[in-house]
Amino acid sequence: MKRRQGIAAALLMLATMMVGSPATAQEAGDPTIDFVVTPSRLEVRVGPEEAIEFPIQIYNRGDEPLELQTYVQDIEIPDNDLVTTDELAFTASRWTSFSQELIIVPAGGSESVNVRVEIPEATPAGGYHAFAFFQTQPDETAIGVVPSGRIGVTLLVDVVPDGEVLVREARVSETSLTVSWAGLFSPVVEANTTIQNVGETHIMAGGIHTHRAWPTGSPADVEVGPVTIFRGTQATVTSVSESVPWFGKATVTSEIVYQVGPDELPVILTQATAWIIPWHFIVAIVVIGGVVAGLIWLRRTRPKSEANQTNESEKSWEDEPAYS
Repeated sequence: MKRRQGIAAALLMLATMMVGSPATAQEAGDPTIDFVVTPSRLEVRVGPEEAIEFPIQIYNRGDEPLELQTYVQDIEIPDNDLVTTDELAFTASRWTSFSQELIIVPAGGSESVNVRVEIPEATPAGGYHAFAFFQTQPDETAIGVVPSGRIGVTLLVDVVPDGEVLVREARVSETSLTVSWAGLFSPVVEANTTIQNVGETHIMAGGIHTHRAWPTGSPADVEVGPVTIFRGTQATVTSVSESVPWFGKATVTSEIVYQVGPDELPVILTQATAWIIPWHFIVAIVVIGGVVAGLIWLRRTRPKSEANQTNESEKSWEDEPAYS
């Protein structure tokens, strides 16, 4: 019980954060482009036929003024990460706009720009998402390589009519283990847990992979996540263990936590097992053993053949008539 409370406590702070850590963009060149946008992840709640406006702060840490273009874009989701079939069903870019298309940020200074989300009347309740981008403008007078940078802010929009609550629900669709070899006696075990978001809005999930190895090794806990999983999508968290025997069995227990309410953090438990068998080593032994056995067989049969040939030669001389 204490273990589950520890996992929940560790992830609760991350799962309830409304802003992410600042993002940076820096590339080689002269002048240096170095700017920060905060927050990098923003979750807002708005009802149908309502609008909300919120500021985003840009900090220019470079040595020249920055001209930034603003625009909103759909979040492209790979087909294998989709749980639903419609990739664009839950995009919020169509309702989102910046208050300014271009922003000038002085060297060493900061500027603020507002983002507006306006929800149409007939919008179904649920979670929607988009990227709000800040893109540097190229200097047309520059010669040679021109440095550039782009930063995206993840917008998570919950459309919630008054009095309604969005359902947050996740399930683990797969936990698997794969074994690879970094050397002849150096197996590496990778654990992958796929989490599906089957609820009405986005979720943040994470937890712990507990690696166990037989017949040697002690249990080792590896933190996985947190990861934001958009509505209608799935994500995979991965951990790696090298503290495993070169022959034996690996087992991973996955404890995934996601947030339902302020104090509700269900834990999904799954387990996967894989045998660690050094097939390359076994094949090498079989091949070497076969070569050695073949050499021994040839060595034993060759003297018999030579002896038979000698006997046949002596017998032929004895059978020939003598001439005087």
